[in-house]
This record gives sequence, C-alpha cells and structure tokens, in this order.
Amino acid sequence: MNLSSVVVLLGVATDGWLLAFLAIRGRRPWLQSTFAACALSFLVVGAWSAARNEGVLPVVRDDLALGLMLLTHSLTAILVLGLIHGEALPRRRAVTFLILVPVPLLAYLAPIEGWTVATAYEGTVLGGFLVLCLGIALGETIFARHASPMFATHAFWLSVGVIALIVAGPIYTYELEFLGSTPLAGANLAAPLALACFARVALQTDPFPIAPRRPKGKTTTGGIREADAIVFDERRPKYALRTAEEEAGSDRPTLIVARDPPKVTTSGVASASFAPDRHAALRTVTTVSEFLATAPGGFVVLEDLADLSVLSGWRAAGEVAVRLRHVARDSGSTVVLCPSRLTESERKALLGLDLPWWPMADAATEIVAILAQSFGTGAGRLFDSFCRGHGIRREDVTTDHVQALQDFLSRALTELSGVVGGPAAHGLQVQFEAAS
Repeated sequence: MNLSSVVVLLGVATDGWLLAFLAIRGRRPWLQSTFAACALSFLVVGAWSAARNEGVLPVVRDDLALGLMLLTHSLTAILVLGLIHGEALPRRRAVTFLILVPVPLLAYLAPIEGWTVATAYEGTVLGGFLVLCLGIALGETIFARHASPMFATHAFWLSVGVIALIVAGPIYTYELEFLGSTPLAGANLAAPLALACFARVALQTDPFPIAPRRPKGKTTTGGIREADAIVFDERRPKYALRTAEEEAGSDRPTLIVARDPPKVTTSGVASASFAPDRHAALRTVTTVSEFLATAPGGFVVLEDLADLSVLSGWRAAGEVAVRLRHVARDSGSTVVLCPSRLTESERKALLGLDLPWWPMADAATEIVAILAQSFGTGAGRLFDSFCRGHGIRREDVTTDHVQALQDFLSRALTELSGVVGGPAAHGLQVQFEAAS
C-alpha cells in the first residue's frame, strides 16, 4: 500500500470518528443530519479513491463517483450555511437546497461529455459547479465574519475549513497538472481538517439543554399574540416570569432562558440555563431558534440581557436582540427581553433597535402608593413590616402577594381596633376598606 492511500484511509477514519462524535454530542437534529450526510460523502469518496488506487475495487462508473464528488461539494455549502444560519435555514432560506438540483443532471451528463473524476476541476460546467459550491461557502463565512461580531470567531474557523478544501481540491489538482503529476482522483486530503473545523463550530454553538422537553403537538396562541421581540421594562423580571407562567397555563410552549436554573419549576414551563462562557450569546440564539423551530408560536423569556452583555459583550448581546426578533417573526412566536440590569448606555442602545417597549410598573412601588392614600407617610413602614413578617424582600413582591397583604392589614387593624375604641376604631376600619 502506497503512502497516498494510507493518508486517505487515515482521513476516512477521522471522518468517521467526527461523524460519530457529533452524532453523540450534538443537540440539533437537522444540523447533525446535514453534517452526517456531508461527512459520509467525504468518507465514501475517500474510501473509493484509496481502493481504486490500490486496485482493490473493480472499475466503478465515473458518473457514480462524480455524483458522490458533487454531493461532497454541495453538502459542504449547505452545511456551512446551516452552521451560520442555524435551524432557521430550511424555513427562511429554503432556496439554499437548490444547490442539490444540478447534482443528478451533471452526473448524468458526465459520460456523455467525457467528464471524469481525474479531470473534474478542469474548465467545464462540472468544474465550475464544484468551484461555485466552495465559493458560496467561503463567501458566506467572510460576510458573516465582518457582519456579525457575535459569529466572527466561528466564521474564522469555518473559513479555515473551506479554504483547506479549496487548497486540497482545485488548487492541488491544478498544481499537480502543471507539474505533470497525476492527482489522487476523488479524495480531498483536507476533508478531516475541514470537518474538524465544522464540528468545532457546531459544538461551540450548540443549544443549552432544555428541560423539561415539551411533547410535539398542537399549540395555542396564549394571551400575548405579537409575533415579535418585546422589551418588558421593569426593575426585576416579575411580570415577564408571571406572564410566562400564564402562557404555559394556556398550553402554549414556553421557555425561560436565564443564567441560573429556576428555584421553583412551574408545570409546563421549560427552562434553559446558559453556561458562563464567551459563546453564551450565540448559544442563546441557537437555543431559542431550536426551541421555536420545534414549537412555532411559542413564548420565550430571556430573563436578563445584562448576563449576556457581561459574558459576551454588549455588541453580541445587542445582536441577540436583533436575531431573536427575526426568529420570533418567522415562527409566529413571542420573545420577551428583560433589560433590568443593563447600564444606562446599554439601555439607550437597546432603545435604538426600535423594539416594542412595554414599561412595567413596579409592584412594590404601586402598592406603597395605594397604601399612602389611606395611611399617609406610614405606608412605607407598614409595607416593610409586611415584608419582614413574610420573609420576603421588598423587590420580590409581586401582584401575587396582594391577598396576603390584605390579610396582614386586616389582622393589624383588628389588633389596633382592640386597643382603641369608638371613633378611632371606626376610622381604622374605614382606612382598611379604602386600602382594600
């Protein structure tokens, strides 16, 4: 066995290992399927090339070998586009799959036009199509690197993989032909390197684990029907989380994405906790995209943009808001963004994105203002006494505590009424009724 066959077979083994590794570790079924198809096509072409070089296999029709070679290039382009655009690719950019249309036609024309695997990259329609596929992949990675701060690092690794395929494909073939040597037909020696780069990006942009998984089925629209990304402007994400519980109660697919796992799990509400790394922003986008791809019309709450701003930078966090808006509109879903801990400059930048902005009144502030109408300056002390008695912080009070507050006021005023009598007791009763 000569050295070139050994190198190709080692590459085939690496392709198979990468295929199995991503199949086990990945969480995006569509992307895993695309990667598997691309890796298998490189694997089969490499094995065929090594077997042919060693004379193990009988003569195989060139149109079949060319068909596999065409698949490797077209699937490479589709895989790169899928890594950049995620689960939204089949829905938003279905025209991408038109790349596969010429494959059977060119394979059929191969014996008629005299095209062979050895001359695949020559100046023919076949060679032009192969170079075009690699050019689409490279062009898309260059555009993503310059247009997306969040995806710049991953676009670099994708471009490394595509450039390796170009160097070991057409450029390698042209150089050997210029030197008068016979190239190794079919196999691309850079396939393992390219697939390793693609697998790296796939794993670094993998969605966060979502639990519990909602079974597929019919979904409802819920109370908020806007297909958009909405900013809930509040001191803490109280209304956002409360709204998520209500939407889940109406049997709408609901997801809460936060840095920390929820302390209390509400029935019907799925949650995803993002890891504290610099890829958190992009993985948040892929998590929401994957969730809404399987549950269109769902409801998603991003509990605090400030966490993503700290981990990935504000430019990436701002891009998350823009991308989630497109995802929400394309899937007919609602995404709620909570800016509670953003800095003033970050809030102004978020306002500049022209997202729907819903100011939410703080429950504690509103309750104290209502109590002040009856109890005057003592309303704040009365409210603080209620919080201490129930072991909750003032900022944690929500509208769910109103009934408990009424019971507290009733008991407190009853005790006071027992101490004082006559008109004073009657006045306390009137104040309680007014406050209620």
